Parts: sequence; C-alpha cells; structure tokens
Amino acid sequence: MAMLSVVPTTGFAQDKPAGEKPAREGAARGQRGGDRWSPEARLKQMTEQLNLTQEQQDKIKALYEKNASALKEIRSKGWGNLSDEDKTKLRELMQSQREQIEAVLTDEQKQKAQKAMEHRRGRGRSRGAENAKSAQ
Repeated sequence: MAMLSVVPTTGFAQDKPAGEKPAREGAARGQRGGDRWSPEARLKQMTEQLNLTQEQQDKIKALYEKNASALKEIRSKGWGNLSDEDKTKLRELMQSQREQIEAVLTDEQKQKAQKAMEHRRGRGRSRGAENAKSAQ
C-alpha cells in the first residue's frame, strides 16, 4: 500500500514583495487550516469520530488517493481565483467522494457523520454571525 507524505508549506513575510501579505499556511493549496484538511488528517479524524474498521480506513484512503490529484489541481489555484467552472467541478468531485465514503459506512456511522457535519456547519454560521455583530 502506498504511503502519502505531507510536506507543510509556509509563507514568510520576507519572501514577499513589499506591501504583499504573506500567505496563510496551506493557503497555497487553496485550503483553510492547512494540514488539517490533508487526506491523512481527515482519515484520522473520521477514524476517531466514527470508529472506522481497518477495512473501512483502507477503502476511504483509496478514495482520497484516487481524487487527490484532481482536488490538488483545483485547490492550488486558491479559492479566490477559481472560475465558476472550477467551483462546479470541485463541488461535484466533493459530492461524489462524499457519496462513495458514505457507501463504506454503516448506518450508525452515517448518522454520527451527519451530526458532526451539522455541528461544524452550525459552528461556522454562529461564528460568522458573531463577527458580523462585532463589526457593527
């Protein structure tokens, strides 16, 4: 089985032209949060949250590996630079991957995953609402 290695990328202020802000870690790949979105980190989180079996981990890892190059290509452009076509392609690819992962999960694991996703989305909305209130 092939092992993936993650090489962190970090922007430094002295590497940028005057007046240009340094990139966030992981921003060069178009990702928020840098390595926490790597396939290894996502698989580890899923394993911990859903108590995945080794067989499930292997299947999900294979799905991540299968889609890695296409996702990397799109994300390397940075979210702000994506065309509508790129965004549509990314959404479709992520939806397909999500469906393939769900096919590997048990009904109980699907319910746990759904609750975790709702929690994350709810947290993100409340944080955005708080930021909007504090800006007023």
